[in-house]
Amino acid sequence: MSVELIDANSDVGFNYPYYLFVPDSVTSRDPVPVLVESTNMPGPTDDFDAHLEEGRRRATDPDPTTGSVGRRIAEELTLPFVHPVFPRPESEPVDWMHFTHALDAETLQIENSPLERIDLQLLEMVADARSRLSERGIPTRDRFLLNGFSASATFANRFAALHPERVLSVSAGGMAGGMAILPRGNAERPIAGRENVELPYPVGTGNLTELVGHPFDLDAFRDVHQFIYLGEEDDNDPLLYPDAWTEPRIRGIAVNLYGENVHEERFPYSASVYRDVDASAVFRTYEGAGHEPRPAIDDVVEFHERSVAQEDIESIRAELGGTAVDA
Repeated sequence: MSVELIDANSDVGFNYPYYLFVPDSVTSRDPVPVLVESTNMPGPTDDFDAHLEEGRRRATDPDPTTGSVGRRIAEELTLPFVHPVFPRPESEPVDWMHFTHALDAETLQIENSPLERIDLQLLEMVADARSRLSERGIPTRDRFLLNGFSASATFANRFAALHPERVLSVSAGGMAGGMAILPRGNAERPIAGRENVELPYPVGTGNLTELVGHPFDLDAFRDVHQFIYLGEEDDNDPLLYPDAWTEPRIRGIAVNLYGENVHEERFPYSASVYRDVDASAVFRTYEGAGHEPRPAIDDVVEFHERSVAQEDIESIRAELGGTAVDA
């Protein structure tokens, strides 16, 4: 097996490098999907070498305590693994209020910068990786898998809403205070006495055309298998941090809609909205777990394995689902 750092190539559309891990046992007979896990730094820094080292660690170490769940999934399912090295800057080229690793609205609005539209840059990284794999005799599928935890879970969940036609399955753990992006353009209930309030990204999908140039594709989103999980004792709340939810108006919409309590209101509400739109989603709470992916790893691997095999989401949900989906 090998891990290679692929240099940035702005000529083909990506301004930052990525790591490519290819297990020795990847089959070359049938097309396989690429697995992607985005970067997740513990804090902002302008030291790009620190981002490179964090990416290297996550791309090379399959132990989720010291490395990444993505690398573990790639090894167990023998899939190529792409780990982009997008920085989370403190001051350059943008300030720390742009939470790039969570793919927030401020990040999507960056212009005239190497960080402009990192979602599109990721698509080009995957295309580049697929080309390299093809040269090695490894055919790949058009749609790829996404994994993430904490901020990178938020990235994966939001990316699936932006580009559902390119995503086969998503696993997103430690989900941002229980608040998955809502596959709706407008609220189904009054907010502060107002009816039909638009749900802007990242609460919902109401302003995607304005933000990224195309509307939300609900039909394609329904086809994306998603495993969204949270530890029963995980009280991490991004609404407490200004870089995670910057605009007060959107923070207010989020609190009014999802609720105040992570476990009793937000996570069950997210699950109910996904159920109402018939999304192919599994929501799972892990008893006794905090902000950590370890209790879910076996389920995450099985979820992606069964999704790749094109199993029906109902059968997957019946075996891997949890309390939130029934709330």
